[in-house]
Amino acid sequence: MGIFDKVNAVSRSVSEIGSSAAETSNLKKKIAYEQERIVELMQEIGQKFYESQDGDHAAEKELCKDIDDRKRRIASMMGELSSLKGIRICGQCGARFDEKYTFGFCGNCGTKLADMD
Repeated sequence: MGIFDKVNAVSRSVSEIGSSAAETSNLKKKIAYEQERIVELMQEIGQKFYESQDGDHAAEKELCKDIDDRKRRIASMMGELSSLKGIRICGQCGARFDEKYTFGFCGNCGTKLADMD
């Protein structure tokens, strides 16, 4: 039965790699979409401001909030992407640590790091 166990283990490993690659690709596509949409929103803000320079800029402020939300989503997806690659990022200072860094706190600023799943 040893050979069958090895075949099953290899099969599971290949399946996990494929799943991880698909998830990585999906996240990259979502990030690219959000970045493209931010560029479009910034152009829209410029156009609205140009058309009503002396007017109320509530519409532009709403678009800015949308951009901020998209930037937060991008940051979250980048964190997911990093964890898929085995990298942890300090939420406080942005320091990056690979999977070999096993300490629970950032070596740069001392902030508690999120656990690897």
